[in-house]
Amino acid sequence: MKKKITFEEGMRELEALTQSLESGQMSLEDSFKAYERAMQLKDGLNALLDEGDKRIRLLTESGEGTLPGGEEA
Repeated sequence: MKKKITFEEGMRELEALTQSLESGQMSLEDSFKAYERAMQLKDGLNALLDEGDKRIRLLTESGEGTLPGGEEA
């Protein structure tokens, strides 16, 4: 089973993969593997963002969207 990573960890890994791919120093097979992993990360990161967006909308709609300092969201 794969370990669930945080958004920040995923972004760091995605950035590292992107730099490796852009360097042009990887073999073709390694480039394919890196690209596949990058696509998995992209999908996972998008899912995390969607989940966060839903949580924010739910909090805002339920009236709990008050920002620190008393300002409404």
